[in-house]
Amino acid sequence: MTSEVVRAEGLPRPNGHYSPVVKVGNLLFLAAQTGIDQATGTVPEGGFEPECRQAFTNIQTILHACGSSLPGVVRAVVLYTDLADLPVINAVFADTFPTDPPARTAAIVGLAGGRRISIEITAVVPSGTA
Repeated sequence: MTSEVVRAEGLPRPNGHYSPVVKVGNLLFLAAQTGIDQATGTVPEGGFEPECRQAFTNIQTILHACGSSLPGVVRAVVLYTDLADLPVINAVFADTFPTDPPARTAAIVGLAGGRRISIEITAVVPSGTA
């Protein structure tokens, strides 16, 4: 099975030497997404929760461009900077995945550029799409 770098309208431009999305078979591997609004290049105001929700908005946009959607997410790796934000992450996950949430790993790390959250996703593309 070979891998394919996905090139589609609406995908973020990488800030380094990596691919934002790679497809292998019917699996999508999304590079970690932060809470930067792609239209403005800024983090939404209002604290951690809007930043977290923006990261999921970015993920949803990428999945849609690749022929998938949030119900296709099978795994999430959440990197965040403050343990006090875990209840917000849990609440946003419950809103984003109300039933059958994906497997999840979460770790506290330091993130570049003052970011507070970064989410990496593995998702399935339904048969007959993208």
